[in-house]
Amino acid sequence: MPKGLIRAVGALLTALALYSLLGFLILPGIALRIANQQLANYATVPSRIERIELNPFSLELTLWGLKIGEPGKEQVGFERLYANLQIDSLWTRALHLADVQLDKPKTELLFDKSGQLNLAQLFKLPPSEPTPDDPDAKPFPLRIDSIKLAGGNLHFQDLRPSEPIEFLYDELDFELKNLSTLPDDNADMTLVAAGPEGGQIDWKGNFSLVPITSEGTLKVTDGKMKAWWPYVRDALPLVLEDGVLNFSTDYKFSLAKETELNLTNTAASIAPFAIKAPDGRPLARLERLDVSETTVDLAKQQVIVGKIRSNKLETWAAREADGQLDWQKLFASQPSKPAKTPEPTAADAPSAQPAAPSKPWQVLLKDVQLRNYQVHLADRQAKPAVALELGPLNVDVQNFDSLNQSPFALKVDTGLGKQGKIQATGEVNLNPVSAKLKVNTQDIDLRVAQAYISPFIRLELRSGMLGSNLDVNLKSTEPLALQVTGRAQVDQLHTLDTLKTRDFLKWQRLVLEGLNYQHGQSLSIDKVNLLQPYARFMINEDRTTNIDDLLIPQPADSGSKSAAKPAASNDKPLG
Repeated sequence: MPKGLIRAVGALLTALALYSLLGFLILPGIALRIANQQLANYATVPSRIERIELNPFSLELTLWGLKIGEPGKEQVGFERLYANLQIDSLWTRALHLADVQLDKPKTELLFDKSGQLNLAQLFKLPPSEPTPDDPDAKPFPLRIDSIKLAGGNLHFQDLRPSEPIEFLYDELDFELKNLSTLPDDNADMTLVAAGPEGGQIDWKGNFSLVPITSEGTLKVTDGKMKAWWPYVRDALPLVLEDGVLNFSTDYKFSLAKETELNLTNTAASIAPFAIKAPDGRPLARLERLDVSETTVDLAKQQVIVGKIRSNKLETWAAREADGQLDWQKLFASQPSKPAKTPEPTAADAPSAQPAAPSKPWQVLLKDVQLRNYQVHLADRQAKPAVALELGPLNVDVQNFDSLNQSPFALKVDTGLGKQGKIQATGEVNLNPVSAKLKVNTQDIDLRVAQAYISPFIRLELRSGMLGSNLDVNLKSTEPLALQVTGRAQVDQLHTLDTLKTRDFLKWQRLVLEGLNYQHGQSLSIDKVNLLQPYARFMINEDRTTNIDDLLIPQPADSGSKSAAKPAASNDKPLG
Protein backbone atom coordinates (compact mmCIF):
# COMPACT_ATOMS: atom_id res chain seq x y z
CA MET A 1 0.00 0.00 0.00
CA PRO A 2 1.44 3.38 -0.90
CA LYS A 3 2.75 5.42 2.01
CA GLY A 4 0.58 8.41 1.01
CA LEU A 5 -2.56 6.33 1.19
CA ILE A 6 -1.50 4.90 4.52
CA ARG A 7 -0.91 8.37 5.88
CA ALA A 8 -4.27 9.51 4.54
CA VAL A 9 -6.07 6.57 6.13
CA GLY A 10 -4.22 7.14 9.36
CA ALA A 11 -5.11 10.83 9.35
CA LEU A 12 -8.73 9.97 8.63
CA LEU A 13 -8.82 7.44 11.48
CA THR A 14 -7.18 9.92 13.79
CA ALA A 15 -9.68 12.65 12.84
CA LEU A 16 -12.50 10.16 13.29
CA ALA A 17 -11.21 9.18 16.71
CA LEU A 18 -10.79 12.81 17.74
CA TYR A 19 -14.29 13.64 16.42
CA SER A 20 -15.71 10.69 18.34
CA LEU A 21 -13.83 11.68 21.47
CA LEU A 22 -15.00 15.26 21.09
CA GLY A 23 -18.61 14.35 20.35
CA PHE A 24 -19.15 11.47 22.76
CA LEU A 25 -17.13 12.67 25.74
CA ILE A 26 -15.75 16.19 25.65
CA LEU A 27 -18.69 18.22 24.30
CA PRO A 28 -21.33 16.53 26.53
CA GLY A 29 -19.09 17.08 29.58
CA ILE A 30 -18.53 20.74 28.73
CA ALA A 31 -22.22 21.26 27.93
CA LEU A 32 -23.27 19.64 31.21
CA ARG A 33 -20.89 21.82 33.20
CA ILE A 34 -22.01 25.03 31.47
CA ALA A 35 -25.70 24.13 31.79
CA ASN A 36 -25.41 23.46 35.52
CA GLN A 37 -23.38 26.65 36.02
CA GLN A 38 -26.07 28.69 34.29
CA LEU A 39 -28.79 26.99 36.35
CA ALA A 40 -26.88 27.80 39.53
CA ASN A 41 -26.42 31.45 38.46
CA TYR A 42 -30.03 32.17 37.54
CA ALA A 43 -32.17 29.67 39.45
CA THR A 44 -33.53 30.65 42.86
CA VAL A 45 -33.92 27.01 43.92
CA PRO A 46 -31.60 24.01 43.62
CA SER A 47 -31.41 23.03 39.94
CA ARG A 48 -29.32 20.57 37.96
CA ILE A 49 -29.12 18.26 34.97
CA GLU A 50 -27.76 14.80 35.72
CA ARG A 51 -26.33 13.79 32.35
CA ILE A 52 -26.00 14.87 28.71
CA GLU A 53 -25.36 12.46 25.88
CA LEU A 54 -24.48 13.29 22.27
CA ASN A 55 -24.05 11.01 19.28
CA PRO A 56 -21.96 13.07 16.85
CA PHE A 57 -22.66 10.72 13.95
CA SER A 58 -26.47 10.54 14.16
CA LEU A 59 -26.71 14.04 15.72
CA GLU A 60 -28.85 12.71 18.58
CA LEU A 61 -28.87 14.71 21.82
CA THR A 62 -30.26 13.37 25.11
CA LEU A 63 -30.61 15.23 28.40
CA TRP A 64 -31.26 13.16 31.52
CA GLY A 65 -32.72 14.09 34.87
CA LEU A 66 -33.57 17.79 34.91
CA LYS A 67 -34.66 18.76 38.43
CA ILE A 68 -35.61 22.30 39.47
CA GLY A 69 -36.66 22.68 43.09
CA GLU A 70 -35.87 21.39 46.54
CA PRO A 71 -34.97 17.68 46.63
CA GLY A 72 -38.18 15.69 46.87
CA LYS A 73 -40.24 18.82 46.08
CA GLU A 74 -39.15 19.52 42.52
CA GLN A 75 -41.34 22.06 40.73
CA VAL A 76 -40.15 21.40 37.18
CA GLY A 77 -38.34 18.43 35.78
CA PHE A 78 -38.21 15.52 33.40
CA GLU A 79 -36.62 12.10 33.18
CA ARG A 80 -35.37 12.35 29.59
CA LEU A 81 -35.36 14.85 26.73
CA TYR A 82 -34.31 13.48 23.34
CA ALA A 83 -33.82 15.40 20.09
CA ASN A 84 -32.54 14.24 16.69
CA LEU A 85 -31.06 16.97 14.50
CA GLN A 86 -31.07 16.42 10.74
CA ILE A 87 -28.09 17.25 8.56
CA ASP A 88 -30.30 18.87 5.93
CA SER A 89 -30.60 21.85 8.29
CA LEU A 90 -27.37 23.08 6.64
CA TRP A 91 -28.88 23.65 3.20
CA THR A 92 -32.62 24.04 3.87
CA ARG A 93 -31.99 27.17 5.98
CA ALA A 94 -34.31 25.85 8.69
CA LEU A 95 -33.49 23.98 11.86
CA HIS A 96 -34.84 20.49 11.21
CA LEU A 97 -35.43 18.05 14.04
CA ALA A 98 -36.70 14.62 13.10
CA ASP A 99 -37.82 13.60 16.55
CA VAL A 100 -38.26 15.23 19.97
CA GLN A 101 -39.25 13.09 22.95
CA LEU A 102 -39.94 14.19 26.50
CA ASP A 103 -40.40 11.42 29.06
CA LYS A 104 -42.11 11.86 32.42
CA PRO A 105 -42.13 15.66 32.63
CA LYS A 106 -43.33 17.08 35.93
CA THR A 107 -44.73 20.55 36.53
CA GLU A 108 -46.01 22.21 39.68
CA LEU A 109 -48.32 25.11 38.79
CA LEU A 110 -48.93 26.97 42.06
CA PHE A 111 -50.55 30.32 42.84
CA ASP A 112 -50.16 31.69 46.36
CA LYS A 113 -52.75 33.88 48.10
CA SER A 114 -51.27 37.04 46.60
CA GLY A 115 -51.51 35.65 43.08
CA GLN A 116 -47.78 34.98 42.62
CA LEU A 117 -47.02 32.10 40.27
CA ASN A 118 -44.26 29.78 41.43
CA LEU A 119 -42.83 29.33 37.93
CA ALA A 120 -42.23 33.08 37.68
CA GLN A 121 -40.09 32.93 40.84
CA LEU A 122 -37.79 30.08 39.80
CA PHE A 123 -35.26 32.20 37.90
CA LYS A 124 -33.69 35.63 38.24
CA LEU A 125 -33.26 36.63 34.64
CA PRO A 126 -31.46 39.83 33.62
CA PRO A 127 -33.70 42.48 32.08
CA SER A 128 -33.90 42.13 28.34
CA GLU A 129 -33.23 45.10 26.12
CA PRO A 130 -36.29 46.36 24.27
CA THR A 131 -36.20 45.56 20.60
CA PRO A 132 -37.99 47.70 18.00
CA ASP A 133 -41.03 46.15 16.45
CA ASP A 134 -40.39 45.05 12.91
CA PRO A 135 -43.58 44.26 10.99
CA ASP A 136 -41.51 42.39 8.41
CA ALA A 137 -39.73 40.24 10.99
CA LYS A 138 -40.07 36.52 10.46
CA PRO A 139 -40.00 33.80 13.13
CA PHE A 140 -36.97 31.57 13.48
CA PRO A 141 -37.23 28.85 10.79
CA LEU A 142 -37.91 25.54 12.49
CA ARG A 143 -39.30 22.17 11.43
CA ILE A 144 -39.95 19.29 13.80
CA ASP A 145 -41.28 16.06 12.36
CA SER A 146 -42.52 14.61 15.64
CA ILE A 147 -42.88 15.75 19.26
CA LYS A 148 -43.95 13.25 21.89
CA LEU A 149 -44.62 13.89 25.56
CA ALA A 150 -45.23 10.71 27.55
CA GLY A 151 -46.16 10.13 31.19
CA GLY A 152 -46.54 13.80 32.07
CA ASN A 153 -47.54 14.98 35.54
CA LEU A 154 -49.22 18.34 36.17
CA HIS A 155 -50.14 19.49 39.67
CA PHE A 156 -52.27 22.65 39.90
CA GLN A 157 -52.98 24.57 43.10
CA ASP A 158 -54.55 28.01 43.58
CA LEU A 159 -54.72 29.50 47.07
CA ARG A 160 -56.43 32.74 45.96
CA PRO A 161 -60.08 31.58 46.30
CA SER A 162 -61.65 31.28 49.74
CA GLU A 163 -61.42 27.51 49.32
CA PRO A 164 -58.12 26.38 47.74
CA ILE A 165 -58.35 24.72 44.34
CA GLU A 166 -56.18 21.69 43.70
CA PHE A 167 -56.18 18.95 41.09
CA LEU A 168 -53.74 16.57 39.49
CA TYR A 169 -53.26 15.17 36.00
CA ASP A 170 -50.83 12.28 36.40
CA GLU A 171 -51.43 10.70 32.97
CA LEU A 172 -50.52 13.35 30.44
CA ASP A 173 -49.60 12.33 26.88
CA PHE A 174 -49.10 14.69 23.98
CA GLU A 175 -48.09 14.12 20.37
CA LEU A 176 -47.44 16.72 17.67
CA LYS A 177 -46.45 15.90 14.09
CA ASN A 178 -44.97 18.20 11.46
CA LEU A 179 -44.65 21.34 13.57
CA SER A 180 -43.21 24.24 11.59
CA THR A 181 -42.76 28.00 11.82
CA LEU A 182 -42.90 28.22 8.04
CA PRO A 183 -46.02 29.94 6.65
CA ASP A 184 -49.18 27.86 6.21
CA ASP A 185 -47.68 24.63 7.58
CA ASN A 186 -50.07 22.63 9.77
CA ALA A 187 -49.17 20.26 12.57
CA ASP A 188 -51.38 17.37 13.72
CA MET A 189 -51.73 17.12 17.49
CA THR A 190 -53.22 14.76 20.04
CA LEU A 191 -53.54 15.42 23.78
CA VAL A 192 -54.87 13.04 26.41
CA ALA A 193 -54.90 14.10 30.07
CA ALA A 194 -56.41 12.17 32.96
CA GLY A 195 -56.18 12.25 36.72
CA PRO A 196 -57.35 10.39 39.80
CA GLU A 197 -60.23 12.84 40.31
CA GLY A 198 -61.68 12.16 36.84
CA GLY A 199 -62.19 14.71 34.12
CA GLN A 200 -60.28 13.24 31.20
CA ILE A 201 -59.39 15.69 28.42
CA ASP A 202 -59.09 14.53 24.79
CA TRP A 203 -57.90 17.09 22.25
CA LYS A 204 -57.30 16.27 18.58
CA GLY A 205 -56.70 18.62 15.68
CA ASN A 206 -54.16 20.57 13.69
CA PHE A 207 -52.14 23.61 14.61
CA SER A 208 -50.29 26.30 12.65
CA LEU A 209 -47.84 28.85 14.05
CA VAL A 210 -47.71 31.27 11.07
CA PRO A 211 -50.41 32.45 11.27
CA ILE A 212 -51.68 31.04 14.56
CA THR A 213 -54.65 28.84 13.66
CA SER A 214 -56.10 25.61 14.97
CA GLU A 215 -58.95 23.31 14.06
CA GLY A 216 -60.08 20.11 15.74
CA THR A 217 -62.18 18.54 18.47
CA LEU A 218 -62.13 18.92 22.24
CA LYS A 219 -63.77 16.57 24.71
CA VAL A 220 -64.04 16.54 28.49
CA THR A 221 -65.31 13.34 30.12
CA ASP A 222 -66.62 13.05 33.69
CA GLY A 223 -65.28 16.41 34.81
CA LYS A 224 -65.82 16.93 38.52
CA MET A 225 -67.21 20.43 38.99
CA LYS A 226 -65.93 20.54 42.57
CA ALA A 227 -62.39 20.95 41.21
CA TRP A 228 -63.02 24.52 40.02
CA TRP A 229 -66.25 25.42 41.86
CA PRO A 230 -64.48 27.73 44.41
CA TYR A 231 -64.09 30.23 41.55
CA VAL A 232 -67.90 30.24 41.26
CA ARG A 233 -68.36 30.14 45.02
CA ASP A 234 -66.47 33.43 45.46
CA ALA A 235 -68.74 35.12 42.89
CA LEU A 236 -72.04 33.48 43.89
CA PRO A 237 -72.96 32.19 47.38
CA LEU A 238 -73.76 28.68 46.15
CA VAL A 239 -72.31 25.56 47.74
CA LEU A 240 -71.86 22.66 45.34
CA GLU A 241 -72.91 19.26 46.63
CA ASP A 242 -72.55 17.28 43.42
CA GLY A 243 -71.81 18.03 39.79
CA VAL A 244 -70.36 16.06 36.87
CA LEU A 245 -69.77 17.71 33.49
CA ASN A 246 -69.31 16.16 30.05
CA PHE A 247 -68.47 18.39 27.10
CA SER A 248 -67.50 18.00 23.46
CA THR A 249 -67.13 20.37 20.52
CA ASP A 250 -65.59 20.89 17.10
CA TYR A 251 -63.73 24.18 16.89
CA LYS A 252 -61.93 26.57 14.54
CA PHE A 253 -59.59 29.22 15.91
CA SER A 254 -57.57 31.83 14.06
CA LEU A 255 -55.50 34.94 14.79
CA ALA A 256 -54.69 35.56 11.12
CA LYS A 257 -56.47 38.94 10.96
CA GLU A 258 -58.56 39.26 14.10
CA THR A 259 -59.59 36.79 16.73
CA GLU A 260 -61.95 34.23 15.24
CA LEU A 261 -63.50 31.36 17.16
CA ASN A 262 -66.24 29.04 15.95
CA LEU A 263 -67.64 26.13 17.91
CA THR A 264 -69.86 23.61 16.12
CA ASN A 265 -71.52 20.35 17.13
CA THR A 266 -71.13 21.50 20.71
CA ALA A 267 -72.74 19.31 23.34
CA ALA A 268 -72.68 19.46 27.12
CA SER A 269 -74.37 17.47 29.85
CA ILE A 270 -74.54 17.89 33.61
CA ALA A 271 -75.66 14.84 35.55
CA PRO A 272 -76.16 14.96 38.45
CA PHE A 273 -76.07 18.46 39.92
CA ALA A 274 -76.97 19.80 43.37
CA ILE A 275 -76.35 23.11 45.15
CA LYS A 276 -77.26 24.47 48.56
CA ALA A 277 -77.03 27.72 50.48
CA PRO A 278 -74.11 28.41 52.83
CA ASP A 279 -76.39 27.67 55.81
CA GLY A 280 -77.14 24.19 54.43
CA ARG A 281 -80.58 24.86 52.91
CA PRO A 282 -81.12 22.91 49.69
CA LEU A 283 -81.53 25.18 46.67
CA ALA A 284 -81.67 22.94 43.63
CA ARG A 285 -81.15 19.32 42.63
CA LEU A 286 -81.02 18.24 39.00
CA GLU A 287 -81.00 14.73 37.64
CA ARG A 288 -79.83 15.64 34.14
CA LEU A 289 -79.32 18.54 31.74
CA ASP A 290 -78.31 17.99 28.10
CA VAL A 291 -77.43 20.73 25.63
CA SER A 292 -76.73 19.67 22.04
CA GLU A 293 -76.61 20.86 18.43
CA THR A 294 -75.04 24.12 19.57
CA THR A 295 -72.85 26.60 17.68
CA VAL A 296 -70.91 29.63 18.92
CA ASP A 297 -69.58 32.36 16.60
CA LEU A 298 -67.32 34.88 18.33
CA ALA A 299 -67.20 37.27 15.37
CA LYS A 300 -70.99 37.38 15.03
CA GLN A 301 -71.45 37.30 18.82
CA GLN A 302 -74.07 34.63 18.35
CA VAL A 303 -74.95 31.42 20.20
CA ILE A 304 -77.43 29.01 18.63
CA VAL A 305 -78.63 26.19 20.87
CA GLY A 306 -80.41 23.47 18.92
CA LYS A 307 -81.72 21.35 21.79
CA ILE A 308 -81.96 21.58 25.56
CA ARG A 309 -83.30 18.59 27.45
CA SER A 310 -83.59 18.64 31.21
CA ASN A 311 -85.17 16.18 33.60
CA LYS A 312 -86.15 16.17 37.27
CA LEU A 313 -85.08 19.50 38.66
CA GLU A 314 -86.18 20.03 42.25
CA THR A 315 -85.87 23.53 43.64
CA TRP A 316 -86.98 25.58 46.62
CA ALA A 317 -87.98 29.25 46.79
CA ALA A 318 -89.63 31.31 49.52
CA ARG A 319 -90.81 34.83 50.21
CA GLU A 320 -89.52 35.78 53.62
CA ALA A 321 -91.42 37.71 56.29
CA ASP A 322 -89.90 40.98 55.08
CA GLY A 323 -91.28 40.41 51.57
CA GLN A 324 -87.98 39.56 49.88
CA LEU A 325 -87.30 36.32 48.05
CA ASP A 326 -84.78 34.09 49.79
CA TRP A 327 -82.78 33.76 46.55
CA GLN A 328 -82.73 37.56 46.26
CA LYS A 329 -81.45 37.93 49.81
CA LEU A 330 -78.91 35.18 49.23
CA PHE A 331 -77.27 36.97 46.31
CA ALA A 332 -77.57 40.35 48.02
CA SER A 333 -75.56 38.98 50.95
CA GLN A 334 -72.56 38.35 48.70
CA PRO A 335 -69.93 41.02 49.44
CA SER A 336 -69.16 43.16 46.43
CA LYS A 337 -65.66 44.17 45.42
CA PRO A 338 -64.84 47.84 45.97
CA ALA A 339 -65.01 49.87 42.83
CA LYS A 340 -61.72 51.15 41.44
CA THR A 341 -61.13 54.86 41.90
CA PRO A 342 -60.79 56.52 38.52
CA GLU A 343 -57.43 58.08 37.83
CA PRO A 344 -57.43 61.90 37.86
CA THR A 345 -57.21 63.54 34.47
CA ALA A 346 -55.63 66.82 33.53
CA ALA A 347 -57.91 69.84 33.74
CA ASP A 348 -57.11 70.91 30.21
CA ALA A 349 -57.61 67.42 28.79
CA PRO A 350 -60.32 67.26 26.13
CA SER A 351 -63.53 65.60 27.21
CA ALA A 352 -63.61 61.97 26.17
CA GLN A 353 -66.18 60.96 23.62
CA PRO A 354 -68.78 58.54 24.96
CA ALA A 355 -67.95 54.99 24.00
CA ALA A 356 -70.13 53.44 21.36
CA PRO A 357 -72.51 50.86 22.78
CA SER A 358 -71.13 47.40 22.33
CA LYS A 359 -72.98 44.95 20.16
CA PRO A 360 -75.09 42.62 22.31
CA TRP A 361 -74.72 38.89 22.05
CA GLN A 362 -77.59 37.01 20.47
CA VAL A 363 -78.73 33.73 22.02
CA LEU A 364 -81.16 31.57 20.05
CA LEU A 365 -82.85 28.61 21.73
CA LYS A 366 -84.44 26.45 19.07
CA ASP A 367 -86.03 23.68 21.13
CA VAL A 368 -86.16 23.50 24.94
CA GLN A 369 -87.90 20.73 26.86
CA LEU A 370 -87.96 20.69 30.66
CA ARG A 371 -89.57 17.61 32.18
CA ASN A 372 -90.71 16.48 35.63
CA TYR A 373 -89.63 19.60 37.47
CA GLN A 374 -90.73 20.08 41.07
CA VAL A 375 -90.90 23.54 42.64
CA HIS A 376 -91.44 23.99 46.37
CA LEU A 377 -92.83 27.49 47.02
CA ALA A 378 -93.34 29.08 50.42
CA ASP A 379 -94.74 32.44 51.51
CA ARG A 380 -93.59 33.21 55.03
CA GLN A 381 -94.99 36.72 54.91
CA ALA A 382 -98.49 35.27 55.15
CA LYS A 383 -99.74 34.18 58.59
CA PRO A 384 -99.75 31.23 58.79
CA ALA A 385 -97.08 30.56 56.18
CA VAL A 386 -98.33 29.19 52.87
CA ALA A 387 -96.67 26.21 51.19
CA LEU A 388 -97.39 25.46 47.57
CA GLU A 389 -96.18 22.55 45.48
CA LEU A 390 -95.75 23.09 41.75
CA GLY A 391 -95.21 19.92 39.76
CA PRO A 392 -94.69 17.79 37.90
CA LEU A 393 -93.83 20.86 35.81
CA ASN A 394 -93.19 20.48 32.09
CA VAL A 395 -92.10 23.46 29.98
CA ASP A 396 -91.52 23.70 26.23
CA VAL A 397 -89.88 26.74 24.63
CA GLN A 398 -89.26 27.11 20.91
CA ASN A 399 -87.43 29.77 18.90
CA PHE A 400 -86.42 32.00 21.79
CA ASP A 401 -84.37 35.01 20.66
CA SER A 402 -82.55 37.06 23.28
CA LEU A 403 -82.74 40.11 20.98
CA ASN A 404 -86.54 39.76 20.82
CA GLN A 405 -86.62 39.87 17.04
CA SER A 406 -89.68 37.61 17.13
CA PRO A 407 -91.91 36.10 19.85
CA PHE A 408 -91.19 32.60 21.08
CA ALA A 409 -93.59 29.71 21.58
CA LEU A 410 -94.29 28.69 25.18
CA LYS A 411 -96.08 25.66 26.57
CA VAL A 412 -96.49 25.01 30.29
CA ASP A 413 -98.16 21.96 31.84
CA THR A 414 -97.97 21.57 35.59
CA GLY A 415 -99.69 20.24 38.64
CA LEU A 416 -100.58 22.60 41.48
CA GLY A 417 -101.04 21.29 44.97
CA LYS A 418 -102.44 17.78 45.36
CA GLN A 419 -104.81 17.71 42.38
CA GLY A 420 -104.77 21.04 40.58
CA LYS A 421 -103.60 21.41 36.99
CA ILE A 422 -102.53 24.40 34.92
CA GLN A 423 -101.91 24.44 31.19
CA ALA A 424 -100.80 27.45 29.17
CA THR A 425 -99.82 27.66 25.50
CA GLY A 426 -99.10 30.60 23.24
CA GLU A 427 -96.53 33.19 22.24
CA VAL A 428 -94.48 35.45 24.49
CA ASN A 429 -92.16 38.38 23.89
CA LEU A 430 -89.89 39.81 26.59
CA ASN A 431 -88.95 43.26 25.33
CA PRO A 432 -91.42 44.84 25.31
CA VAL A 433 -93.31 42.33 27.44
CA SER A 434 -96.33 40.91 25.65
CA ALA A 435 -98.09 37.56 25.47
CA LYS A 436 -101.01 35.75 23.90
CA LEU A 437 -101.83 32.64 25.89
CA LYS A 438 -104.56 30.07 26.23
CA VAL A 439 -104.77 29.17 29.91
CA ASN A 440 -106.70 26.20 31.24
CA THR A 441 -106.96 25.39 34.92
CA GLN A 442 -108.58 22.45 36.66
CA ASP A 443 -109.27 21.58 40.31
CA ILE A 444 -107.28 24.46 41.80
CA ASP A 445 -107.81 24.26 45.56
CA LEU A 446 -108.92 27.71 46.74
CA ARG A 447 -108.10 26.94 50.35
CA VAL A 448 -104.55 28.08 49.61
CA ALA A 449 -105.93 31.65 49.77
CA GLN A 450 -107.02 31.26 53.41
CA ALA A 451 -103.92 32.92 54.86
CA TYR A 452 -104.45 35.97 52.63
CA ILE A 453 -108.09 36.60 53.58
CA SER A 454 -107.83 35.84 57.31
CA PRO A 455 -106.29 39.24 58.20
CA PHE A 456 -109.32 41.01 56.65
CA ILE A 457 -112.37 38.85 57.36
CA ARG A 458 -113.36 36.22 59.89
CA LEU A 459 -114.07 33.61 57.29
CA GLU A 460 -112.87 30.06 56.73
CA LEU A 461 -112.58 28.60 53.26
CA ARG A 462 -113.53 24.98 53.88
CA SER A 463 -113.60 23.96 50.22
CA GLY A 464 -113.62 25.34 46.70
CA MET A 465 -112.19 24.22 43.37
CA LEU A 466 -111.41 26.61 40.52
CA GLY A 467 -111.43 25.75 36.83
CA SER A 468 -111.17 27.96 33.77
CA ASN A 469 -110.67 28.19 30.01
CA LEU A 470 -109.24 31.61 29.32
CA ASP A 471 -107.54 33.60 26.58
CA VAL A 472 -105.01 36.02 28.03
CA ASN A 473 -103.77 38.90 25.90
CA LEU A 474 -101.04 40.96 27.55
CA LYS A 475 -100.12 43.91 25.35
CA SER A 476 -97.80 45.76 27.72
CA THR A 477 -96.83 46.04 31.37
CA GLU A 478 -96.11 49.79 31.58
CA PRO A 479 -98.87 50.80 31.51
CA LEU A 480 -100.59 47.49 32.13
CA ALA A 481 -102.75 46.54 29.14
CA LEU A 482 -104.38 43.18 29.82
CA GLN A 483 -107.44 41.45 28.44
CA VAL A 484 -108.84 38.16 29.73
CA THR A 485 -111.72 36.40 28.01
CA GLY A 486 -113.30 32.98 28.32
CA ARG A 487 -115.01 30.86 30.93
CA ALA A 488 -114.44 30.26 34.65
CA GLN A 489 -116.15 28.13 37.28
CA VAL A 490 -115.91 27.47 41.00
CA ASP A 491 -117.17 24.11 42.33
CA GLN A 492 -118.03 23.03 45.88
CA LEU A 493 -117.47 26.41 47.48
CA HIS A 494 -118.06 26.30 51.23
CA THR A 495 -117.22 29.17 53.58
CA LEU A 496 -117.73 29.27 57.34
CA ASP A 497 -118.41 32.23 59.61
CA THR A 498 -115.68 31.73 62.22
CA LEU A 499 -117.26 34.26 64.57
CA LYS A 500 -120.35 32.13 65.12
CA THR A 501 -119.16 28.90 63.55
CA ARG A 502 -121.87 28.56 60.94
CA ASP A 503 -122.17 28.49 57.18
CA PHE A 504 -121.85 31.84 55.47
CA LEU A 505 -121.71 31.31 51.68
CA LYS A 506 -121.68 28.14 49.64
CA TRP A 507 -122.78 26.64 46.36
CA GLN A 508 -122.32 23.50 44.33
CA ARG A 509 -121.25 25.24 41.14
CA LEU A 510 -120.79 28.75 39.78
CA VAL A 511 -120.13 29.15 36.06
CA LEU A 512 -119.23 32.44 34.39
CA GLU A 513 -119.73 32.32 30.63
CA GLY A 514 -118.50 34.95 28.19
CA LEU A 515 -116.13 36.55 30.65
CA ASN A 516 -114.43 39.65 29.22
CA TYR A 517 -112.13 41.65 31.45
CA GLN A 518 -110.10 44.59 30.17
CA HIS A 519 -107.85 45.94 32.88
CA GLY A 520 -108.86 49.38 34.04
CA GLN A 521 -111.66 49.65 31.50
CA SER A 522 -114.45 47.10 31.67
CA LEU A 523 -115.75 43.80 32.97
CA SER A 524 -118.60 41.98 31.30
CA ILE A 525 -120.12 38.52 31.77
CA ASP A 526 -122.59 37.10 29.26
CA LYS A 527 -124.07 34.42 31.47
CA VAL A 528 -123.94 33.31 35.11
CA ASN A 529 -125.05 29.81 36.16
CA LEU A 530 -125.37 29.17 39.89
CA LEU A 531 -126.32 25.72 41.23
CA GLN A 532 -127.58 25.19 44.82
CA PRO A 533 -126.49 28.55 46.23
CA TYR A 534 -126.69 29.38 49.94
CA ALA A 535 -125.91 32.67 51.69
CA ARG A 536 -126.51 33.85 55.25
CA PHE A 537 -127.24 37.59 55.41
CA MET A 538 -128.57 39.19 58.63
CA ILE A 539 -129.36 42.77 59.63
CA ASN A 540 -128.74 43.56 63.28
CA GLU A 541 -130.88 45.83 65.44
CA ASP A 542 -128.37 48.66 65.00
CA ARG A 543 -128.76 48.27 61.24
CA THR A 544 -125.37 46.65 60.82
CA THR A 545 -125.12 43.32 59.10
CA ASN A 546 -123.40 40.07 59.85
CA ILE A 547 -120.92 41.00 57.11
CA ASP A 548 -119.90 44.04 59.15
CA ASP A 549 -119.36 41.73 62.11
CA LEU A 550 -117.01 39.55 60.05
CA LEU A 551 -114.83 42.38 58.78
CA ILE A 552 -111.66 42.90 60.78
CA PRO A 553 -110.81 46.58 61.42
CA GLN A 554 -107.56 47.59 59.74
CA PRO A 555 -105.03 49.97 61.29
CA ALA A 556 -105.45 53.52 60.11
CA ASP A 557 -102.76 54.91 57.83
CA SER A 558 -103.60 58.53 57.20
CA GLY A 559 -100.50 59.08 55.12
CA SER A 560 -101.24 56.29 52.69
CA LYS A 561 -104.93 57.20 52.49
CA SER A 562 -104.24 60.83 51.76
CA ALA A 563 -101.76 59.82 49.12
CA ALA A 564 -104.13 57.30 47.63
CA LYS A 565 -107.11 59.60 47.28
CA PRO A 566 -105.81 61.76 44.44
CA ALA A 567 -104.69 58.69 42.54
CA ALA A 568 -108.03 57.00 43.12
CA SER A 569 -109.89 60.04 41.87
CA ASN A 570 -108.24 59.63 38.51
CA ASP A 571 -109.16 55.94 38.17
CA LYS A 572 -111.96 55.25 35.75
CA PRO A 573 -114.58 52.86 37.13
CA LEU A 574 -115.07 49.57 35.30
CA GLY A 575 -117.79 49.73 32.67
